[in-house]
Amino acid sequence: MLDASRSMFRTDYSPNRLEACKSAILHFIQSRMTHDSVVGSSSAYSVVVISDAAKKVFDFTDSASYDQIASYFADLTCHGRSALGEGVGMAIKILIEDIRTNGARSPKIIIFSDGKYTNSKVDPIKMANLSQQLGIKMDTIRVGDVEHFSILKQLADTTGGKYSYANNAAIILNYVAELATSNMELPSSTPRKSKEKVSAKVLKKIAAPLLDENEMNRGTEDQKGLIERLRGTKSYERCSICFQPNDPYSKTSFSISGRFCPNCGTPMHTTCASMWAKNQDKEGDGTIFRCVHCLYLLQIPASVQTAVRMHQSMMKTMKGSQSDKKSPQSYPVSTAIASSFGEEAMYSACPVCDGIFEEKDEVLKCGNPDCNAIYHSHCFDKLSNHTCKSCGSKMTRLFQ
Repeated sequence: MLDASRSMFRTDYSPNRLEACKSAILHFIQSRMTHDSVVGSSSAYSVVVISDAAKKVFDFTDSASYDQIASYFADLTCHGRSALGEGVGMAIKILIEDIRTNGARSPKIIIFSDGKYTNSKVDPIKMANLSQQLGIKMDTIRVGDVEHFSILKQLADTTGGKYSYANNAAIILNYVAELATSNMELPSSTPRKSKEKVSAKVLKKIAAPLLDENEMNRGTEDQKGLIERLRGTKSYERCSICFQPNDPYSKTSFSISGRFCPNCGTPMHTTCASMWAKNQDKEGDGTIFRCVHCLYLLQIPASVQTAVRMHQSMMKTMKGSQSDKKSPQSYPVSTAIASSFGEEAMYSACPVCDGIFEEKDEVLKCGNPDCNAIYHSHCFDKLSNHTCKSCGSKMTRLFQ
């Protein structure tokens, strides 16, 4: 984050404060590129410039190169006052979105400024407290006159970052050379004791909630068009995890139990998402997971996970009670081609292997009219006593 306010035009640094900081940022990127080539990693940069307002120049998704940033800096001049609070808030927002999308990067904000800022609606100290809660450190490099109170030192201290005061351009370059390797990934042969990771606590705080249909409809036309292109109108209300329109646990329609990924629009049942989350993180509480389509960081209500556990417990109790009372009902089944069941097979998954069906696959359909589960023929032979995994009915195969 670079301060480009009027006070950064002062010439107590050669040729002035702003140009000295520009050179330092480019030197930082060059140093980082050198170390990246050694350890085989790849750094990404986002650039925020502050004056009267905060401006996002490059996002992580832009994959801005050294030359692109240098080209922008060439035309950047000083003007206005310093909207420090807005700049810190914007930097945090950019990092949160990057963690949601990529997760593995070590989040850090480096601020180049003389510390002279304008009071505004966004308090930089409150933003620093938020940053600290999210595990985002701020390293600050201060140029200009020495002052008893420094807002930049307070930002660094609050977030556990490093505060540096440089009284000339050469010292700024020394500081950034150190910062360039401060959170580098180590070579694979080196113990990773010092590698920073985004904690599960942080991920839980920033995970985006699943959206219901009304919330999706409040989005842009482009967003709704994306859903239709990704899923097609016929599969728009079919879960991308179980491939069924109705919730396999509650048996409710997708309009009731369905939710969408806010990033790519992938549809899924909340209960299926809950089970998916639990499988991804067996030691967690099953409320945080990554989208099955785009790997975006998502969260589901803890109440849904609780409801799933209660349902599973109840089903086990019911099955145990039913097995004590009487033998399961038997239904005749026969082999058919998957295409003969139309969309019912095309948008279903085999309960044994969880695989989808191809048009020419040999399949068998459970005869229970309240179940209608479909199995691959070879998977049907693996069923214990030919008992349907979905409804518990016994299936008797009719040979043709």
